[in-house]
Amino acid sequence: AETELILVADKQIAPCDGCAACETTGECVYQDDMSALLQKMAGSQVWVLGTPVYWWGPTAQFKVYLDRWYSKSFLPEDKAIFRGRRVVLAIPMGDSDPRTARNVVGMFEDALHFSEAILFATILAPGVDRLGEVRTHGEVMARAREAGREAVAT
Repeated sequence: AETELILVADKQIAPCDGCAACETTGECVYQDDMSALLQKMAGSQVWVLGTPVYWWGPTAQFKVYLDRWYSKSFLPEDKAIFRGRRVVLAIPMGDSDPRTARNVVGMFEDALHFSEAILFATILAPGVDRLGEVRTHGEVMARAREAGREAVAT
């Protein structure tokens, strides 16, 4: 599969302010990097979305990105960006208890269901505190590789 790594923390994405303009137009009032990200998402069959658990939730940068999906959730023609897309979640966390990710996983389950995307796999990586540390967790890496292979093959 062809892949591209996008770090939302490196993008300029304005937070949704609830103005509701998108409910009638299908477009967000902000002109920022989110439009290009949505175009990339529309052109992809599988999305691998990842965020570490920060205080029982996703990172602030990831939450801003996810909140902006809202602008494409009202008009049926806009919802096509999400409909049927296979999504693999990758969620590292410092805590060794996988239940620490329950709010992040639940948020994704609900958002993906609402937007008609398919939660294909959830890969939790408990006990991972530092960037790149997950590479030392062979079982997690094997599950992630297998989920990616299956998501692309489906």
